[in-house]
Amino acid sequence: MKAIQLNQFTSNLHELEVVETKIPTPGKGQVLVKMLYSAVNPSDLNYIRGDYQEALSRLIWNQNKQQKMPFFQPGEQNPHPTPPYIPGGEGVGMVVGAGGGLLAKQLQGKRVAVSAGPPMGTWQEYTVVDAKKAVVIPAAIDDQQAAMMLINPLSSFGMLTDVLNVKKGRWLLQSGGASALGKMIIRMSVELGIKTISIVRRDEQVAELQEIGAAQVISLQGCDDDNIAAYIQQQVYQATHGKGVDYGLDCIGGYMLEAMLPCLTVNGQMLVYGTLAQADARIFSRDLMMPCASIHGFFAGNWLAQKTLLQKVMLMRGMKKMALKGCFESPIDSVFSLEDIHEALFAATKPGKSGKILLKITS
Repeated sequence: MKAIQLNQFTSNLHELEVVETKIPTPGKGQVLVKMLYSAVNPSDLNYIRGDYQEALSRLIWNQNKQQKMPFFQPGEQNPHPTPPYIPGGEGVGMVVGAGGGLLAKQLQGKRVAVSAGPPMGTWQEYTVVDAKKAVVIPAAIDDQQAAMMLINPLSSFGMLTDVLNVKKGRWLLQSGGASALGKMIIRMSVELGIKTISIVRRDEQVAELQEIGAAQVISLQGCDDDNIAAYIQQQVYQATHGKGVDYGLDCIGGYMLEAMLPCLTVNGQMLVYGTLAQADARIFSRDLMMPCASIHGFFAGNWLAQKTLLQKVMLMRGMKKMALKGCFESPIDSVFSLEDIHEALFAATKPGKSGKILLKITS
């Protein structure tokens, strides 16, 4: 079968290879999935470049020099994989084999959305995943939408309703407002009575977000880099009548996080979930001290790992309600074949995309 293989961490996307490899065999509690589509997410690029590995190596529980690899959690739990491996964090496919266990057998022949990732990712014709990481998809959801049903919906729902627990009637400021996840935040906020201020790159994105319920949209088109912070803060001041926002969501980091932090009101909360700027942010202590504000990080895998089975069930129920209201529908920019992985990756890194990049893996 064909698969995309990463041989070493790299920022040169041409170094990923299309290889021929054996179809994997599922173990107990696992299923073999024939992949149909897979999404290309920013998290996939982080695994390719080694960004997660580098960040994990700085954490206190990974300071043991005898460790051969960093771990996502203390106690040497959930190791970060070492290349060579198969990338791809999510996708949709048909369960064509089961390795034993009641849940795995129940999924036989079903179309499922899967949560995977290196070393056994979804960018291959067949992959093996734990049965508990495969979700049966209703017939009403097509293959392309199903390929994007886990990472962004889970992250957006978790950040909005669990981590920040945004209250009705409050203001939420977000960067990346025109992204697939940003639009999910806006749609869910409409359902929950939350007022959003979304930051976008281009003027034409303003009307697009207003149509789905954004209360305010800030376009940075034509704004000089040196004036971005002042412009964002001025717009937030006007929208909130000088009070500031209660919550912030930032997927960019660097200059954007620096611009957004002073927009927080008393007891405001900022949640950082991305680093698209690939740059560090300068944080001035008094920007947090004076308003008694706080800044937190969000990584979906570690957040979900702390949840009990019952909590996960409740999260899925809440997500299902939002899905039925159309909150998680994602626009698609382009679809590429597995063999065109390099073109797909370059498209995924291009600014101003109209939607997600997908890989069509098998028919």
